[in-house]
Amino acid sequence: MRKRFWLLLIPGLVLSAFASFSCIFPLMGGVDQACSATPGMVDVTFHWIPSIQTGGTQQYLDVSWYSTFPTGGSISNGPIDENQGWFTMGGLRTNTVHHWRVNALVNGAWYTSATGTFTTLGCGTGDSSAPPTGLRLIIPKIGVNAPVNDRVIGPDGAMGIPNGKDDVVWYDFMNYGGMGGFPGIPGANALFSGHVDYHPHYTAVFWDLRQLVPGDEIGVQLLDGSYVRYIVDWTTWIDDQENFTQFAMKDGFDRLTIVTCIGSFDSSTRNYSNRLVVRATRVFW
Repeated sequence: MRKRFWLLLIPGLVLSAFASFSCIFPLMGGVDQACSATPGMVDVTFHWIPSIQTGGTQQYLDVSWYSTFPTGGSISNGPIDENQGWFTMGGLRTNTVHHWRVNALVNGAWYTSATGTFTTLGCGTGDSSAPPTGLRLIIPKIGVNAPVNDRVIGPDGAMGIPNGKDDVVWYDFMNYGGMGGFPGIPGANALFSGHVDYHPHYTAVFWDLRQLVPGDEIGVQLLDGSYVRYIVDWTTWIDDQENFTQFAMKDGFDRLTIVTCIGSFDSSTRNYSNRLVVRATRVFW
């Protein structure tokens, strides 16, 4: 079955099955990756600014599949010298979202001095599909409870499409400062997309997204089973050529943004005339 492809233009970022774009946002430091000699594994070097404080500092690097770093659910490396701002860790699983943090012990008290989220390389798996994150996007009003897959925004700025009509993509902006972020992380703007339909007449995961209004709930179930709740602030239609940067940027609040197609469909270009953008803010009740 042929899909209805959709194109979302952002300076430096392109959401398309075929396109790329020349402008690139400044790269953000954090991790360097290399395929391991062991098939299916990745070696990662983490970078941060060491927190050297009077009274002595011990540093530990924690790495986890879980953004909440549950007890027993992360690997801790250390102690690391207080002057050292890097650490190499081998044998991480390919095509997987990882979270990391550096905890520093200063004068008997622990605090987190650096954090990050990244997706490991595919390393020759030959699979171009979006790998699963283990998350689920839940929108009670329209009956959505969808698996979430992962697309990394690379240096070429290309934003990949969902695997099919029923899944949702979360975009990993690990290479771009000030944009995106993982749901539930303070200050993140977690950006999701999904198909509105499939050609010629199949509805898709976000077919009813247009029904959302301010006050409606959107939730993300994390890998550890915890639930992050957001409330819709607004929805808007934008032109398919409109600058999307403002919707991907972080603004200091815990945001969630969803984008899908809407408007009229041009069969010659396989593109919709507009995009529907939904913005929500996290709540704690």
